[in-house]
Amino acid sequence: MLNRIALRGFTLVEVMVVLTIVGIVLAFGTPSFVAYLQGAKLASSAQSYLSGVQLARAEAIRRNLLVQFVLTDTPVATANFQNAAVLSVTGQNWLVRVFNPTTAVFDLIEAKSALEGSYSSSGTAPVQIAGTATPPAVFDGSISFSGFGGTTTGGVYALDLQNPSGGACAPAGPMRCPRIRVAAGGRALLCDPIVAAGDSRAC
Repeated sequence: MLNRIALRGFTLVEVMVVLTIVGIVLAFGTPSFVAYLQGAKLASSAQSYLSGVQLARAEAIRRNLLVQFVLTDTPVATANFQNAAVLSVTGQNWLVRVFNPTTAVFDLIEAKSALEGSYSSSGTAPVQIAGTATPPAVFDGSISFSGFGGTTTGGVYALDLQNPSGGACAPAGPMRCPRIRVAAGGRALLCDPIVAAGDSRAC
């Protein structure tokens, strides 16, 4: 005679209890996950801009020519983009261009749209950038590097990034907003403007 095994499922009450517990856990975890995603967008954009600045400097040394890192809102697909791009201190797209002394115009080295890797397919990228410079340099949307690798103005530049979608920058808000600092000698690094001097992350 075969033994009969009793098969028992879940009751409606048990299912509702489990769903309630899962809902509570998700409710507590969602804000942290959203904050993580917004921070990731900011970090990704910061690395992109930093790569552009470092590329401009490296190409200036390699070619022994004036090379510019440029911020612009002109679409990357624009014809003759390297010469048509309108400089902007808050431009979200960037390009690296080299001045060709033979043709007296700029040749394109590399360009990138802010929408690339921004989790946004159209409109405006969530990350915002604004550049400044220390006197005597004036930031007009570009940083020029000489063949020696330093900035042509001898000035220090700062590119500050923020992601308003994730909130205000610390210490007033939750976002750790990075700064790209370009020294007069041309060295570019990511730093944290709110960290005290002496810390390796300080600007």
